[in-house]
Amino acid sequence: RISEGKTGRLRIAYMAFAAPQFMPLAVSRFQREHPDIDITLRYIGTQRQKVAIAHNEIDVGYLIGPLDHSDFGSCLVKSEPLYVVMPHNHPLSRKFKITPEDICQHELILGDLTEWEFYRWRLTEMFASYGLRFKIKHEASNALALSGLVAAGLGITVCPESLARTLDGPVTIQNVAHDAFKIDTVLVWSRLNRTKILRDFIKTAEAVTIERI
Repeated sequence: RISEGKTGRLRIAYMAFAAPQFMPLAVSRFQREHPDIDITLRYIGTQRQKVAIAHNEIDVGYLIGPLDHSDFGSCLVKSEPLYVVMPHNHPLSRKFKITPEDICQHELILGDLTEWEFYRWRLTEMFASYGLRFKIKHEASNALALSGLVAAGLGITVCPESLARTLDGPVTIQNVAHDAFKIDTVLVWSRLNRTKILRDFIKTAEAVTIERI
């Protein structure tokens, strides 16, 4: 339903890794440029976003990529290195480089399967491709809980740089010293959706991406 006084609507979904930076910047600019458009935002996990786009429940989504499917259009928003987040006094904080092998020697805290299922699958796949397997000690329901558990010394976590830099508390962050350990955030939409509103938002999102590289 379009709010009174608006001439169109845009339904945008996003997951945790898009929230700190690219999604808010693109939405804010688009809203300034198109004040007549009614924008709705929904927090939805990657897999559920794909279903929602296919069923026309949302117009466009920020999700974990890559995604190569004939029914969807997509563009890369950012390819981010993975970072380790740990308490200040953690043994890994004294290492000059942290390798995937180092991470597997310690217990991890990750987001729960409800919201982080696809990311956890991608993370497992990355480690497994090098014959490695990590250990999960605790699950967190959101980023606030995640940072609290890490700061309390209950484990370490691994997440994209943009999210790692938002986690509060007495924590240290350091990149994983391996070029293959990264996560892509992509913007995705249905190829059947050819509205001008969607095309204009994609242009805005791409412009923000280029400026922030």
